[in-house]
Amino acid sequence: QLEDFSLLAPRIQGGERLYSESDADIAHACAQIARHGIDARHLRAFRTAAGRQSALLEQVVAPALRSRSLERRAAALEDLESLADVAQELAQLLLMRDLREVADR
Repeated sequence: QLEDFSLLAPRIQGGERLYSESDADIAHACAQIARHGIDARHLRAFRTAAGRQSALLEQVVAPALRSRSLERRAAALEDLESLADVAQELAQLLLMRDLREVADR
């Protein structure tokens, strides 16, 4: 059940749940990870981590995103994208480091 993942944010229209393309990608990733025995309740950790990262990056660029200047807002969106890329790379590196430590025990 998609709703069990609690990672998806469907839009309700005419009583029907509509999922975005990113929700479909998330559901696919959840299904793949579920095949390894990780249930929906464990997936909340992924959502929480992503939410915390998102909130931190938002704080950094929020003032520029609220600017009346279109150029400043555009630059903030570029900064946000760059920050997101680096944050994702950092998270991946930290994860791999931790998993190597698990494997070396």
